[in-house]
Amino acid sequence: MSFGIALAGGGIRGAAHVGVLRALEEAGLRPRAVAGTSAGGIIAGFFSAGVSPGELSEIVLRMGKSGAALADPDVKGILSIVPDLLAHRPCSCTGLLKGNRMERYFSEKTGGAAMRDLPMRTVIPAVDLETSLTVAFTNSLFGLSPVAKVKWTTQARLSEAMRATSALPVAFQPKRLDGMCLVDGGVADVLPVDLLLAAGEPNVLAVDVSEDYRMPRRYNMMEVASHSLAIMQTRLRQCLTHGETLLLTPDLPETNGVLNLSQMAECMEAGYRSTKRELPLIRKAFAL
Repeated sequence: MSFGIALAGGGIRGAAHVGVLRALEEAGLRPRAVAGTSAGGIIAGFFSAGVSPGELSEIVLRMGKSGAALADPDVKGILSIVPDLLAHRPCSCTGLLKGNRMERYFSEKTGGAAMRDLPMRTVIPAVDLETSLTVAFTNSLFGLSPVAKVKWTTQARLSEAMRATSALPVAFQPKRLDGMCLVDGGVADVLPVDLLLAAGEPNVLAVDVSEDYRMPRRYNMMEVASHSLAIMQTRLRQCLTHGETLLLTPDLPETNGVLNLSQMAECMEAGYRSTKRELPLIRKAFAL
């Protein structure tokens, strides 16, 4: 039995998805479809573009050491926040980081691929602030089932979808695309099993890394925003019935904030070890 895989958001904990994919590859188990939200959407995007789990591991290790180099703060916007507030003017700053460098990096690593050109079923959701709809980027509109408050589209580059799904409010500016104002897909659907089912994949291995984590003692604006979103996502996940065939919850280390890049390698290895332990269960669930 073939299967698809759905990867949850979870900040740097999303690095565990790379370990999961690496363990599956070593066991000769390759998903035929992939969906991912936020950090999971980034990993899903790389994977669907043909980046191997081994290459993804190298990317995670580099990000853990020098990922801060991709940060492009909106200095002008940040400096305008207090003057705008004091002068009772609308604040022009929509996020601390522009996200342009990150998107260019995604484009470079995925060869500038368009969503419609991807060789496997791929679903990467974001949320449009203009309409409150979930915008589900996918590679084909064929065989899709309608889902309430979801707009399906193939009209984007993969790097744009990856940038949009990971646009954490406050931390990153929304992704503007075709009249839409897109933010982190985890605002509405942190683990997109439902979207993968609607895309025609009935057998889904869901990987949830969105559990609570410890707030750092010296937290900042970005950690307050990300921690608040993480709490909302966890509660939302508990309220939804997704319909996955098997739910995998890797035994991850207690992370000191979702944006602490130095813990990415540790999360990746924890995902690998957890998946290796669960391989007999995975084979049984999918008759592999």
